[in-house]
Amino acid sequence: MTGAAQSTPATAPTPQQIEFFETKVRPLLVESCFDCHTADEKGGLRLDSLQGLIKGGDSGPAIVPGDPDSSLLIKAVSHAVGVSKMPRSAPKLSDGQIAALAEWIRMGAPWPAVTKMPMPAGATPAAGGERPIDPSLRSFWSFQPIAKPEVPQIKDPGWAKTDLDRFILARLEREGMAPVATADKRTLIRRATLDLTGLPPTIDEVEAFEKDTSPDAFAKVIDRLLESPQYGETWGRLWLDVARYAEDDPRSLDPMGRGFAPYPNAYLYRDWVIKAFNDDLPYDQFVKAQLAADHFDEKARVGNLAALGFLGLGPWYYDNGAVEITRADERNDRVDVVSRGFLGLTVACARCHDHKYDPISARDYYALSGVFLNSSYAEYPLAPKTVVDEYKALEKKIKDKQKLLNEFMEVESRQLAETLALQGAKYMRAAWKVQGEPKEEVARVAAREKLDYELFDRWVKFLAKPPKFYPFLTTWQEMVKSGGSDEEAKTLADDFQALMLEVMFEQREIKEENEIIRAKALPGTKKKEPSNLPHEFVTNDDFCPGCGLELKSLEPDRMHLWSDVFQRDLQEAADAAANPGGRPGLLVFRDWTLERWLGGDRRRYIEDLRSDLAALRKSLPEKYAYVHGVRDLEKPVAQKLHIRGNPMREGDEVPRRFLQVLAAADPRPLTRGSGRLDLAEAILAEPIATRVAVNRIWKWHFGTGIVNTPSNFGKLGERPTHPELLEYLSRYFIDNGHSMKKLHRHMMLSAVYQLSAADHPASMAKDSGNRLYWRASRRRMTAEQIRDSVLFVSGTLENKIGGPSIPLTPAAARRTVYGKVSRYKLDQFLQLFDFPAATISAEQRFSTSVPLQRLFFMNSEFMQQQAERLAQKVQDEPDNRARVKKAYRLVFARDPSDAEVTMALEYLAAEPLRAYEERKLAAAAEKKEKEKGPKKAAAKPPAEKPEGEAGEGMMAGVVPAKPGAEPPKKPLPVTPLGRYIKILLSSSEFLFID
Repeated sequence: MTGAAQSTPATAPTPQQIEFFETKVRPLLVESCFDCHTADEKGGLRLDSLQGLIKGGDSGPAIVPGDPDSSLLIKAVSHAVGVSKMPRSAPKLSDGQIAALAEWIRMGAPWPAVTKMPMPAGATPAAGGERPIDPSLRSFWSFQPIAKPEVPQIKDPGWAKTDLDRFILARLEREGMAPVATADKRTLIRRATLDLTGLPPTIDEVEAFEKDTSPDAFAKVIDRLLESPQYGETWGRLWLDVARYAEDDPRSLDPMGRGFAPYPNAYLYRDWVIKAFNDDLPYDQFVKAQLAADHFDEKARVGNLAALGFLGLGPWYYDNGAVEITRADERNDRVDVVSRGFLGLTVACARCHDHKYDPISARDYYALSGVFLNSSYAEYPLAPKTVVDEYKALEKKIKDKQKLLNEFMEVESRQLAETLALQGAKYMRAAWKVQGEPKEEVARVAAREKLDYELFDRWVKFLAKPPKFYPFLTTWQEMVKSGGSDEEAKTLADDFQALMLEVMFEQREIKEENEIIRAKALPGTKKKEPSNLPHEFVTNDDFCPGCGLELKSLEPDRMHLWSDVFQRDLQEAADAAANPGGRPGLLVFRDWTLERWLGGDRRRYIEDLRSDLAALRKSLPEKYAYVHGVRDLEKPVAQKLHIRGNPMREGDEVPRRFLQVLAAADPRPLTRGSGRLDLAEAILAEPIATRVAVNRIWKWHFGTGIVNTPSNFGKLGERPTHPELLEYLSRYFIDNGHSMKKLHRHMMLSAVYQLSAADHPASMAKDSGNRLYWRASRRRMTAEQIRDSVLFVSGTLENKIGGPSIPLTPAAARRTVYGKVSRYKLDQFLQLFDFPAATISAEQRFSTSVPLQRLFFMNSEFMQQQAERLAQKVQDEPDNRARVKKAYRLVFARDPSDAEVTMALEYLAAEPLRAYEERKLAAAAEKKEKEKGPKKAAAKPPAEKPEGEAGEGMMAGVVPAKPGAEPPKKPLPVTPLGRYIKILLSSSEFLFID
């Protein structure tokens, strides 16, 4: 495959664009396009280079860089009208895959030039197909042992508080720069408190720190904050970004028809992570537990099983297509999150081919993939075995009785339909009285002919349906249109009834034959139970039972007629998947409409079954908690290399082992069980893993990393700005038992952490991004910090630790870390403030600035209600001046200036008049609307679920409410003081950290 392009964009691709291409686009092209559009050049088109894509084939250029809407490739994979549908011999690409291609083209179609990894002179591939790694590639900085750098000499030794500072200052001095002044105490304690707990300090904490003149005053603040349970909530959430934590999984075959599959106990993993940070669990144990807690000894195993959510809560694609493909996608997710999260290497880029930039081969990828091939989804009960067994036994009784009821109702419904088919001609002749001339009323004819009204009404509508799916009613409808006779109606009715019965008996015979075919295909003598969980989908037959069998069926027209009469109403689509749960067919009766046809004994039987079910369900206790995790397969299986990443084209077996480039000699085999524990130990033995952990903590404190691509320490990643400092901190981390709290303390007690955010024009000209840390970087609060801080200063925030997640609504008072996180549809508030999507590991948070953010602060019910709660806290003060002063102390932890008090009092004086004018205008507008006359009835909202969730949750008041949404319950009335406090809560001083 060629990778270099002659027609390249004017600028070289950025590392982020390259990573996007290598992880999202190139594997997709390889898997779906290269079989036909490389050397074969079908349609005159090659897709293995940018030049080939732009040149195009017989139909013209495949892409127009920067314009996906005009690109033929996007039209083809989207199955646009008038364009050949691609890929031709495979299912249509998913919406996410099409979106990835479109986004890549919108970027300008960056296609990085490729330099092949050199093979050492005279070397030949090793046994098993391993490619020897050139020694020069092993010398890459991040693969080296952790050094013990000498602490540099500096010109201004008085500035440095720690050896860490000397590394920073030495670099600044080399650049002819100097750090700015130290931050004032109020700024410093606010920064530290928000950093470690995600909440602002109280006025009492600020004043106590300002009065403390002891040398260790700030150290005491840090120690107090590190011991706060809010520390684990804040820093645990940062790790959850890397772990791509979510509480559901978007899949198409959810048993309840919701379009996604929830993880009921996902919160147990989140709570474990929070506790691990609060307990200062050493980082090496932190890593081992998340990869292999099920391999711990019994005592450690029980307390750490929830850590397996790192793997068990990942995306599972098992029921979205062919098992070979979906399972390969799942393993790719695990390889990616483990390698980027713990090693800072993009091993997943080697899925289809050797890594284009780093010395990681495709065999390396499949050697790790084999670990997860042998790791199956598992649910570990957190209850005694007797409790679990009793619950499952009662659950089975309910399931069996529900099955009995369903089967009884299904048999009665089928028998009734077959019986009613024998009366078809009678109902059609009666329908002629309604449809022919002179037309009679349905009710009158039904009463005279002693017909069931509901069934008769169905027949009248059925006979008037356009012949969209079969032609058998065309003659009847032509007869009605031409004004036929009673005799013609009788003849056609008799003929149609005979046809219905003929089709009915044919379908019964075919069903019996198909049941024999299915029975012969069974591996045993018992049918499979329906599969719902990831570990239950092993073969394609589990995914789609019977889909691989050659079953018989009626001819299409007759099949459609049978469906329309005996199955479901064919209104829009003949395909059942296009109209799931649609209206019943002509002769199909269900539930209470069926029961009215049944005799008293049968109705009593149904009532007894339902009564038994209700009693059983009432006696069923709440389900025991369980951990979503993984476990080893009983018998390990071999992973085979997938040629070009295609799981349908397997190569030779690849033994489970660690990465070749990180092994001095032979790579470490991963053979104990699945190999997960071996993998964890191999990761922790590598210096790169320590550097990655240290760099993440540094970045979360300072805004930028020493390596500012925290999940990519490879060739495409950024080089460290302070390599010796990274080595120093990594050595410190190891020497202090991998204690994250000690590392926090060491970083925060440095002079560089305590710098102010003041500007310096000369330094800004040299280093506008502050990569050399000559000042503190000012940054906006995260989504969690914004919401939690507002709740905190209003006095509403609940301090409960852990437990099931809650929806984020204006009334919810728990910390945001306990809000539901969805892969299916991310909460709008979280999305608005740059919370990362949980589909892949997120290495960092970005901060955008969009108008809707400002609208949130202006209009959201949450902001207004919290402002009103804070207003109630200050209402008892003697006058507005005192109320403003107390509000400032609660919101900003400081006293207001005289000018600020004056502006506040002016606002509060003018606000009642402004509110009066607003009410007056609103009343006038309402009166004008009434004078226009009554409004037409609003159209009934569509039955399907709206795409958005407008008006719900934290965004209530910002965007239009969802149709039918209930108004907020008893909101506090809006007051002038509340509106003023909302302005304070929306200010930059409150929302930004200096």
